[in-house]
Amino acid sequence: MPEKKRERRDPEQRRAEILTAAFACFAERGFAATRMEDVAARAGIAKGTVYLHFPDKERLFIELVSGVVSPLLGEVGGLVQKEAIPPRAAVSMFYTLFKRQVLETDRRHLLRLILAEGPMFPVVTEFYYREIITKGLAILRVLLGRAATRGELRNPAVAEVPQLVMAPALMSIIWTTLFENHEHLDTQKVFDTFLDTLFVPEGGAK
Repeated sequence: MPEKKRERRDPEQRRAEILTAAFACFAERGFAATRMEDVAARAGIAKGTVYLHFPDKERLFIELVSGVVSPLLGEVGGLVQKEAIPPRAAVSMFYTLFKRQVLETDRRHLLRLILAEGPMFPVVTEFYYREIITKGLAILRVLLGRAATRGELRNPAVAEVPQLVMAPALMSIIWTTLFENHEHLDTQKVFDTFLDTLFVPEGGAK
């Protein structure tokens, strides 16, 4: 009998399948314990095919993280150009997107892995800092600076430490990973309450 021809995949489709398989492996085993052959087996392809698309495990993980966070930053970053939108509303949108697109999906596992295993893999953390953190901080500096100029911050010094805005998002990842089975955290309430600590109420006093 003639040999059955192997089904061909469009390169982008194959790349997407590899990323899907990698996500499942990372979520189940962690970054350090996952091997390229594990990803290949999950995708149902040869290990060499994985290497055709991704040179190493770090690049696989970087692509996954970028695919999760970059669209979120893009949406919030677009608001920086619209000065009519209040900074509080922009930050609130960031929290809403983070909750819906990360916390409430399996994507949260990627950020959990960065927190847990990042120090062992400097290539990954360096990329995350350079391409995600610095861009996010740049967006927040503009928004918080605008809020400080308009007198909308309870403490104008917050504009100098935009990392504070990321604090409840990171805390939510840590809490849901470690303690959610013991005590549920209402993340929406956390975000709303934190916004109240940052911004002056409309028409109100500090």
